[in-house]
Amino acid sequence: MKKFPLLVCSLLLVFSSVPLFAQERQVLYPKPPSGPMPDQAKSILDPNKAKIPMDQLQRPSGYFVRITERRFVLTETDELSAEAVLAGPTKTRVFLTTPEGLVGKSLLEIYADIGYEAEDVLRKQEGKDMVAIIFRYPTNITLSNVENGNLGRDWRNRIYPTTWDNLFSLFTRLVQDQRSAACKEAGTPPKYICLPPQDRTFILRFPLAGKRQLKTKAKSYPVLQATGGSLWKYRKLLEDNLSLFEHFRGDGRTENELLNFRDTKPQPRLYEVIGPNMKVSELSEVVVIHLGKLTIEDDYSRKQ
Repeated sequence: MKKFPLLVCSLLLVFSSVPLFAQERQVLYPKPPSGPMPDQAKSILDPNKAKIPMDQLQRPSGYFVRITERRFVLTETDELSAEAVLAGPTKTRVFLTTPEGLVGKSLLEIYADIGYEAEDVLRKQEGKDMVAIIFRYPTNITLSNVENGNLGRDWRNRIYPTTWDNLFSLFTRLVQDQRSAACKEAGTPPKYICLPPQDRTFILRFPLAGKRQLKTKAKSYPVLQATGGSLWKYRKLLEDNLSLFEHFRGDGRTENELLNFRDTKPQPRLYEVIGPNMKVSELSEVVVIHLGKLTIEDDYSRKQ
């Protein structure tokens, strides 16, 4: 059961510490701009800009956004790090949304809308210096509208909606025996998910009936965890290797856990896709915008 009273109090503390009119965000990279900044990036600079209603957001097209810590992308002098990747350096794929979904939102609202767990916001995100990477993939990586898991032949170079069927298919294609030649030649980021042979066999043989149960029990993650067994083992392997955390719903949209109260109507959510993890330096176009740090404090703990 989620501890909403603690969460609500924390949110009140956060909002009480935010200025009424926030200043414009900074472009950290490139400096100076090497060309005209795309509208998708410019729209995020002003945190006072009117939000775009969720039901008016356009479907993903060419530009995507990834939220991460500044230290993972830029050097101390705000140069692009040669090692910077969209997701962690061990991940083959990365979850993304569209820049329009961030317009006019504070860092806390961004965390909530892209699907951060409430407990992770409170425990792990306070004080982290965050950036938004707005980018376009190289032209050989294209968007697919497939939702049923039939990924096609050129699946490595596709960006897919985050449906359960698509993620099941990706997982099956990506897992390799960690002793294989493909895993011994793994780069950064890797092309495969390299696992012990028994785990790979378990994944490849996991039955369709089990996948159906995971889809129907998508809102019962704690039940799966408490019950254990093969369903939980497969679900945890998905989480550990493809970052399908508790909030994943498998319908191509994120979930705002902070608004997920029992008696409220389901809210429209951000579009979500999964694409290849890449080095930031290899992307066709990149703008890095500073989002700042989340601060949680009260009147008595605030430093004067």
